[in-house]
Amino acid sequence: MPATLRVLLGDESFPLRVLTELDDGVLDRPVSWVHSSDLMDPTPWLEPGNLLLTNGAQFSPEPDAAEATDYCRRLRAHGVVGIGFATDIIHDHVPLAVVRAGEAVDLPIVEIADRAPFIRIIRFVADIIAADRAARLSWLLDAQRAVARAAVRDDGLREILQTLSHLLGAWVELYDAVGGRLSLPGLRSAPRGVEAEVGRDVRRLLERRTAASLVVPSAGHALLQTIGQSSRLRGVLAVGGAEPLDPAGKELVATVVALASIALEQQRGVQTALRGVRAGVVEMLLDGHADAARRVADSAVGGLPTEPYLVGVLRGARATPGLLDELDLVSSDPQRLFSAELGADVVVLVAAGAGDALVALAERRGLAAGTARHGAGDDLPLAFRRAEQAAREARAGTVRAYEDLARRGLVGALREHGGEELAQSLLEPLDGLPPAERQRLRESAKVWLDANGAWDPAARALGIHRHTLRARLTQLEGLLRLDLSTFAARAELWAALEFTDDRS
Repeated sequence: MPATLRVLLGDESFPLRVLTELDDGVLDRPVSWVHSSDLMDPTPWLEPGNLLLTNGAQFSPEPDAAEATDYCRRLRAHGVVGIGFATDIIHDHVPLAVVRAGEAVDLPIVEIADRAPFIRIIRFVADIIAADRAARLSWLLDAQRAVARAAVRDDGLREILQTLSHLLGAWVELYDAVGGRLSLPGLRSAPRGVEAEVGRDVRRLLERRTAASLVVPSAGHALLQTIGQSSRLRGVLAVGGAEPLDPAGKELVATVVALASIALEQQRGVQTALRGVRAGVVEMLLDGHADAARRVADSAVGGLPTEPYLVGVLRGARATPGLLDELDLVSSDPQRLFSAELGADVVVLVAAGAGDALVALAERRGLAAGTARHGAGDDLPLAFRRAEQAAREARAGTVRAYEDLARRGLVGALREHGGEELAQSLLEPLDGLPPAERQRLRESAKVWLDANGAWDPAARALGIHRHTLRARLTQLEGLLRLDLSTFAARAELWAALEFTDDRS
């Protein structure tokens, strides 16, 4: 329990009375120490959080209002939390000008009556501060034991950070060596408005290339601390909450940073070996050795997602700085998300219901990703090729599902990849015709194609003789240099008409 004016006022052994009418919360400001002085400006000997005791020798019986206001404003600006004004020594009451000045600058004025010794007040507050420090030290020792126990559990790094978040009641973010935020499922993350500010300062901290810490006042006094040695920084730990961390909280963060550094260094060699194993598992899966691949995964890395699952491809992601380290953390449960390097890409197998993790990763890292569904008995290499195709179609920072590509059809695919330009080129010979004749030929061809090349139904639909229709199609063949007796030519003409229908 920290020392506050409320605690001091609550002890009936002191004849104390609050004279200022201020918000009740001012009495809960922590008191860091008690100092006594009758100087008009004692600030050179004071620190923020101090409670000042005075006999009022610096004031006349009825001090000037401006003089009292300057005095109180100077103390409040310096961080003084209150004034204890002794009566029955020099003044028989606290001057009203001082009380009004305290109210004006949000500084509590407390009357100390009956010649109560200042030393008793000082000793009382000192005992509370000492007891609070002892309690915080005891809390710190217990907290350090808790994070030490977390460090030896499976997935020790995540357990350490979750324990830290719980003990401090704070959000915790972990950043890699290039300032990328690592997503750790189950960990309380920074509020959206705070994360952007913290991320900028994380990158600024890493640019120094030396072990350092930083407090971000605009982000709720969040504490940022680098992880690793100056010669090889492994990332940054950011911790923040509703209140700034006290010394015990900062000491606990320093303990966690030390444990995290050790955990990351120990994991580096192991993770490098496991990456090779995971890559081998994916290669076996794609070579058709699914049973053998699953046996290796079960014994070496903890298994694979249960079918059905998503096959994902992160295009060109292997070279993304810090991505593999993040996937090592995110993939700590391989039955939820399994990742492996494959050439320049990264392949992920994502359990049902865990697709949001892949979407968040692609968005945060600016990666183009594609997915395809793989069910029991399905051809995995086919699903992989489909995911690869979807990744090629995806924009940076997005995930494209192969099912969405399939729904658009071949015409949709051609339309997205310059089909309209090719259609314009094919039909360009018609541009030299008068508009009415050009439209007549286009309409005749479209109706004939919709009738599957049957002359009589198409002619009836157009309201012309079938010989007239034949003549039109013969003219069209000559202009476009197409042999419409072949299916390929008919399909090409149909697609060209479809792509340019709105511009005809």
